[in-house]
Amino acid sequence: MPPGLRGALTPVPETQAPEQSKPPIAESAQGGIDPEMRRRMISEAAYRRYAQRGYIEGFALEYWLGAEAEVDRQLANRERGLNESANPSGSAAE
Repeated sequence: MPPGLRGALTPVPETQAPEQSKPPIAESAQGGIDPEMRRRMISEAAYRRYAQRGYIEGFALEYWLGAEAEVDRQLANRERGLNESANPSGSAAE
């Protein structure tokens, strides 16, 4: 990992920012996924954003928040797909 990113994409521990809570979408989008796996997915997506931008420092929060939204969308779509495949007759009735 490039030196400028070490530790920069680590989320602030909840003990330092108790007023911030998970948004409702994050809780529903997890769909039973392990919180550590979700964090890892966000970290990897944030690093991809950092790399795509040419390893420019100073945007760690922007990278993290964008990656978090991306992962939550992916997880929500995955959950929606699982629900639709479990009940295929529900979407075909018109």
